Amino acid sequence: MKRILLMTAITAVLLLLCGCGGEKKIKPSLPANSKVEDIPNYVIEGFRLMSTDKGRKEWEIEGKNAQVFEMKKKIYVQNFNMKTFEKNGAYATTTGKRAVIQTDTNFMEVSENVRYTASNGMVLKTEKLFWDNAQKKIYSDEQVIIIKGQSVLKGIGFESDSSMENMVIKKQVRLTAKDMQEAVKQ
Repeated sequence: MKRILLMTAITAVLLLLCGCGGEKKIKPSLPANSKVEDIPNYVIEGFRLMSTDKGRKEWEIEGKNAQVFEMKKKIYVQNFNMKTFEKNGAYATTTGKRAVIQTDTNFMEVSENVRYTASNGMVLKTEKLFWDNAQKKIYSDEQVIIIKGQSVLKGIGFESDSSMENMVIKKQVRLTAKDMQEAVKQ
């Protein structure tokens, strides 16, 4: 009798062990290259993000979509409109298809159909623009088109303060000044 109970107990244990091993273990699968830092912590639709310094608004950005990567200290933004505020309350606007914001420095890279309109009405068009928040400076290594009234300035490479009062175009500079063309005709 003891032998039958022992055999029954061993058979039950073996059946339990065999039954547990046959199940598939659930392992979460990560997208892309399987790194945790490549998965956004937050995915946001229709948002507004604001940066302040001592209670004064420095900039605000509204966008259609964003992904926040806390480990990388980056926010990826799509289809956005940004206002950069000056000390006098005036502001410049930036629009673009994509932006990457460094959350620890607020440094920003804007790309695809970038349009920057300074508070003085000057318009800059390019495919890539960088915003250095610490220096309050914008720059690009790409082709730029700057429009003020009827005058158009083109070149490659650009650097300026946020008000576009002190700007440098680095190479292949071409100016088409409509006001001067009319003065020469008279």
